[in-house]
Amino acid sequence: MNMRSNLRANVELGAQIAIALAVVVVAGVFVKRNLFPQQVNPASLPRIGAGERLNVPNVDWEQNKKSLVFFLKKDCAYCTSSAPFYRQLIEDASKRNVRSLAILPNSLDEARDYVQSLELPIESVQTGSFSSYKISGTPTVLFVDHQGIVMSAWFGAAPDREKEMRDKLVQLFDAKN
Repeated sequence: MNMRSNLRANVELGAQIAIALAVVVVAGVFVKRNLFPQQVNPASLPRIGAGERLNVPNVDWEQNKKSLVFFLKKDCAYCTSSAPFYRQLIEDASKRNVRSLAILPNSLDEARDYVQSLELPIESVQTGSFSSYKISGTPTVLFVDHQGIVMSAWFGAAPDREKEMRDKLVQLFDAKN
C-alpha cells in the first residue's frame, strides 16, 4: 500500500509540474504576442498608390465624380487626433460635390459609432479587411476618381503635411476631369 501511495504522489506531482509548465508556456506566448509584437517594416508591406484601382464592394464610383476615402481604426490615436483636420477636408470636399467614405475593420455599428464620435460628416461608412485594399496602416486617406482610380494617397498621421494635403486635394477637387 505504501508503494501505491508513493506512486500516486509521484504521478500527482508530475501532473502538477506539467500543468505549471503549460501555464508558463501559454503565459510566455501571450506576453510575447501582446507586449512584444513582431516588428514589421511598413515599406515591405503592399500599399495602394496613385494609379491603382480601389475595389470597394457596393460602391459606385460613377455616383460622384470624385471621392475622399478614409481608412480608420477605433484604437488609432492618430485617427482620433486628426479628426478636426479630416472634418475640414470633408467639409471642403462636400462643397465641391465630392463624396466621403470611411472604411473600418470593426463591426458596422462600432464603425458608425466611432465615426460619429469624431463628428465626421462621412456620407458612407463601411467595414472590411484593410489588407484586401492594400492598406497597411491607419490613418490612410485616398482621393479617388469616378472610375475608382486612386489619384493621391496619404499614409499615417500628417500634422506637418496638412497644408500640403489640403492644397493637393483642393487642386484635385477643382480639376475639370
